[in-house]
Amino acid sequence: MEIESERLQNLINDLLELSEIESGKDVNIVICNLSKIIGSTVERLKSLADKKSVTIAIDVSDDININANPHRLEQLFTNLIDNAIKYNVEKGNINISATTTRGIITIKVSDTGIGIDSKHFERLFERFYRVDKSRSRDMGGTGLGLSIVKHIVSLYEGDISTESSIGKGTTFTIRLPL
Repeated sequence: MEIESERLQNLINDLLELSEIESGKDVNIVICNLSKIIGSTVERLKSLADKKSVTIAIDVSDDININANPHRLEQLFTNLIDNAIKYNVEKGNINISATTTRGIITIKVSDTGIGIDSKHFERLFERFYRVDKSRSRDMGGTGLGLSIVKHIVSLYEGDISTESSIGKGTTFTIRLPL
């Protein structure tokens, strides 16, 4: 009962967050250092990565800043990195990088995990959509993580794309205006 109660609480929290993001009103906009946000998110998720012996490498310059709500950026990276850990292989790798070109920040989160068949790309960011329902349920989660990511990226007038190969891993690429 405790596990199911926790799952229900997580679902409610995610739905409330998604509703707030969809409203298009964002408060607490400040200059955020991308390296610090990513670093603190990775630190928070380190124990999950350690359980699977997943190595996380960060290649983000300390001078990349963006006007955003730091909580939203943490949500975005938590969802992407958590998925990269969950769906990675034992002793796998995650690489997180960011570059800037002509006023655009390009962020990549890549893993060496199980991969996603391209037939799922069209629906990947839909609420409650799961590529493998049985496996996803065993791993927890609400089915809202990538939808939240997509809405946060849209909130900041950016875009997100996916590249993946079964058995080789997945890369999510986010482009945001500086």
